[in-house]
Amino acid sequence: MKSIVFLIKGDPFSWKTHEAVRVGLALAINSEVYLVFIRDGVYALSRWSPEDLQIYGFEKLLENIEYVNAKLVVEDSSAEERGLKPKDFIKEPIFMSVEDISKLIDQAGAVLVW
Repeated sequence: MKSIVFLIKGDPFSWKTHEAVRVGLALAINSEVYLVFIRDGVYALSRWSPEDLQIYGFEKLLENIEYVNAKLVVEDSSAEERGLKPKDFIKEPIFMSVEDISKLIDQAGAVLVW
């Protein structure tokens, strides 16, 4: 079974990012899914106050990630450039280099860019 990669790179507080996480977790029931956060997308997994923006956060969605075949991946240099440390994330992600993420994408059966 080939994996599915969700490449989340845009506005971390938008409905698109929320939907990417929701759909990715749904697909992870029957598929291997990687939710890969790069560039400003890394902020989506950071500790922030969604209620200040009057939107839903990701904590409720991510509570069930252990029950599906999904992995949270953060591009290490994107997090570093934004001053984010492992303790700054609501769920502990897997940190990968851009080279390793490229390999993940090359081996995937599908890549969805958000």
